[in-house]
Amino acid sequence: MKSISDKLIQSLICISCGDILIDPVTLSCGYTTCSRCLSTNSPTKQSLFKCPSPHCNAAAHLFGPELLQDTTITQLVHTFRYFVSNAVKLPLSPRSDDDKPTNFIPSNIVSLFKCPCCRLTFVEPTTTPCGHIFCRICLLKSKAENDICKTCLRPLPKYNSLTAQHPNHILSSFVNQLELLGSLPYIYRDPLRFLDASYHQSNIPIFVSNKVVLPGQHTRLSILTPHQLSMFHKSLVPSSRYDLCLASVHRSNPQVAQFGTILQVVNIEHQNKVVMLDVVGVDRFKLVCHEEDTNGMIIANFEVLYEPMVPQIDFAYSSRDNSLTYQNISEYTADLANNIIEYVKHLGQSSSAPSHILHSQTTGLLGPLWLESAKLLHGQIPQKENPAAVCWWAATVLPVPTNDLYILLRTISLIDRLELVISWFQSFQSQWKNCRERAINAYLQIPQH
Repeated sequence: MKSISDKLIQSLICISCGDILIDPVTLSCGYTTCSRCLSTNSPTKQSLFKCPSPHCNAAAHLFGPELLQDTTITQLVHTFRYFVSNAVKLPLSPRSDDDKPTNFIPSNIVSLFKCPCCRLTFVEPTTTPCGHIFCRICLLKSKAENDICKTCLRPLPKYNSLTAQHPNHILSSFVNQLELLGSLPYIYRDPLRFLDASYHQSNIPIFVSNKVVLPGQHTRLSILTPHQLSMFHKSLVPSSRYDLCLASVHRSNPQVAQFGTILQVVNIEHQNKVVMLDVVGVDRFKLVCHEEDTNGMIIANFEVLYEPMVPQIDFAYSSRDNSLTYQNISEYTADLANNIIEYVKHLGQSSSAPSHILHSQTTGLLGPLWLESAKLLHGQIPQKENPAAVCWWAATVLPVPTNDLYILLRTISLIDRLELVISWFQSFQSQWKNCRERAINAYLQIPQH
């Protein structure tokens, strides 16, 4: 039976040549190889690159301007080479069982498993192209805040490239083994990850985006002022489901908006002193209470308003007709969602007006061009079986005033939300029909030459 130290040393063997790693380089798929083994795979030609790991399932690999030696793995290799060559065995911890003399490894390597940012044991250790390792969340926050590696100050890859990276397999294995043996403290961080399962969230910093963002909506936010930038940095909250998120409301004056949306950070671009933030709305929330700290930050307790998989009975609606059942409600919501889908398709049809009467660019204000642009920006129209998603998607693509969008966001009942969106479509369709008729009549009054 192999000892723990033998298992850990075994993990330092190159996946390509089968020898102990020499000048190790960790790829974005999380596997580590000798730099000389990597060079034979032509990493600069990404289209031709073949990962040396037979277990790699990454769609692509990140190389950046350069791919440098993994400093932590290098130190591990040097440490184990020294103790193996000198036949030195040191206890893993003072609590090592004397009856198990095989469970010995160098005790001076424990410091290698602490993140340079948070100074705690690695959680999802991730290697940068410059060869330094951080907790996944710490690395993403470094990208968001400074756009540089905190160890060597080199620029970091794109945010969405970092989110696609896999944890370092060797470091993850080491940390798991040492935590099980009690040589590394197990870091329980779930309380910091506020989107796991809890409906009630406490002491969460609120980001004021000045924009109503609906669930499912993709949008870009511009952070222009030093105050906005400071608020952005303080409001970034980790999540085990969405990496980094912002609990966002659209206003703080004259009073804080009571409903908001949790925004998943999708991408971050630093342009001089301006930060461009790509986000997508994931869940609504309702403030329970809030206060403003000395720095002007809003700290709040709130409830996350998760959408039910099957529409629950709307008591306000069912009070009008006590004969309604769960099945009736479910069918009714599906019918409302289907009506919205039909409205969208109708507005996306080509104009019936002859091309010599109404210019084709005018028909594109609503029509096939409008619908295709909406699908390109916000994805395909959801199915009627997901009425909540249909509601949010339709509201996103319509030119609706901010106040109306906020009314939709704070409306709890799914049925009321669907009916509200339908009323928008009916009003918008009527207004558009009148505008087209006036445009055609005006066009016909112009002498034709």
